[in-house]
Amino acid sequence: MNTIVSLAIYLGVGALGAAIMSRFKIPAGAMLGAMVAVVLFKLLLQKSWPVPRNFGLVVQVLVGVMVGVSFHPDMIKTLGKIIIPVTSSTLVLVGAGFLLALIYAKTGMLDMNTAYLGTSPGAMAALVFMAIETQSNATVVATFHFFRIFFIVLTAPLLFKYIST
Repeated sequence: MNTIVSLAIYLGVGALGAAIMSRFKIPAGAMLGAMVAVVLFKLLLQKSWPVPRNFGLVVQVLVGVMVGVSFHPDMIKTLGKIIIPVTSSTLVLVGAGFLLALIYAKTGMLDMNTAYLGTSPGAMAALVFMAIETQSNATVVATFHFFRIFFIVLTAPLLFKYIST
């Protein structure tokens, strides 16, 4: 199939999934909905169609612009006020991910690069792109992050309800 046609189909399916999850006000619903819809579509068809070679680069640029646009100078002031929780949570989460990656690599479950990128917190898009660029297993990295996000989205409302009572 033509790469432009397959990309258009994937974008249409993803947009439909994004619209559905966004309509139900699911946190990160657009991203999750697009992912789930395309995954289900591919599972249903039992096929994978190619997309244009530079599509990943275009998406990286768009994500970079989105992150850049979301920056506001007040964030520097805010960071100054929360530097201890930001630093400590970052060190704990990255450290725990690194330790898990070591275990997975030493036991032969995963190669070290894939394990580290998969167990690193947040930034799914950036880490999947990094996996692609470092010849790590991007499918495994995406799977780690997809299920982590899915778990958080499912459990966060319950946790919030429990905390607020």
